[in-house]
Amino acid sequence: NFEIALFGQAGERCEVLMNAMPRCGPDGSVIGVIAVGHDITEIRRVTAEQKREAKDMATLIRCANAIIFSVDIQGRLIEWNNKAAQMTGHAKEDVMGESLA
Repeated sequence: NFEIALFGQAGERCEVLMNAMPRCGPDGSVIGVIAVGHDITEIRRVTAEQKREAKDMATLIRCANAIIFSVDIQGRLIEWNNKAAQMTGHAKEDVMGESLA
């Protein structure tokens, strides 16, 4: 498996995931290649957009002028923003994984 970029006549880029295998003749010798390509352009676009949105959200949480924290289902801290650290005096690295219960 490998990825390649193909370009249409108008210059539009298409990301393709290729699967290739040898094509063998009756005697077992390789006489060519059989390849199948899957268009993954939209998957790549959506993935890139999700990464940008996650980065923007992380920045918003980190820089918000309000305390923002999150806990997992066991009640342990998994997020602690700058304002929480400022107002409580507890640095993020000191409270992560600690229980609020």
